[in-house]
Amino acid sequence: MRQIGIMGGTFNPPHNLHLLVAQLAGEQYEMEKVLFVPSGQPPHKKANLLPKEVRFELTAAAVSGNPLFEASSIEVDRPGVTWSIDTLRALKKIYGRDVRLNFIIGDDNLPVIRDYARRESLLKLARLVVCPRKRVGNQRNIREWRRMIPNADMVFVDCPLFPFSSTLVRDWLEAGRDVRYLVPAPVLEIIDQRGYFRK
Repeated sequence: MRQIGIMGGTFNPPHNLHLLVAQLAGEQYEMEKVLFVPSGQPPHKKANLLPKEVRFELTAAAVSGNPLFEASSIEVDRPGVTWSIDTLRALKKIYGRDVRLNFIIGDDNLPVIRDYARRESLLKLARLVVCPRKRVGNQRNIREWRRMIPNADMVFVDCPLFPFSSTLVRDWLEAGRDVRYLVPAPVLEIIDQRGYFRK
C-alpha cells in the first residue's frame, strides 16, 4: 500500500523541527511524500496568526528543495472553519483506497483526539504517526499513549526530543533575537523582508 504523510498545523511560522519530524516519519514509514497542510481558519482562534495565504507561502518556502515534501493549499482554499477530519476525507477521495494516509502529530495532540467527538470517524481515515514532543517515546510512555486511544492504528516516530515550537520562534523574533537555526533560510528571508513577528 502506498503511504502518504499529512502534516497539519498553523505553521505560524514553519520551523526546522516540523521539517525534521516529517523527514524522519517519511523515512521510517516509507512514505512517498509528506503533505504540509497549513490550516485555513482554525476552529480555535489563535493570537498573532498571520493570514492563511502568508502561512501557505512560508510553508511552501520551507519545503522547497526536498522532493519528499509538498505544500498543500487544500485548507487555505476552503472557506469557513477548517477541520482536520474534513481535510482527511477530501484527501482520501483524491488519493483513493490504495493509499494509506498517515496523520503526523505530536504526542501533546493525543488527548485532543481522545476527547474529539468524531474520533472514530477520524481514526478510520488515517493512521496516527505520533512524534514524542513532551516526553521520550520509551516503552512505558508508548503503552500509555496506546491506552489513551486503544482503537487507533498508531505508530511512533523515533525522533530526538527538541523543546522548541512556533511560539518560541515568534518570541525570539519579537525580542529581536537571531532565529537562523530555528527556521529554514527561505522562511527567514521572507520574515526579514516583511518584518513578520518583529516589534
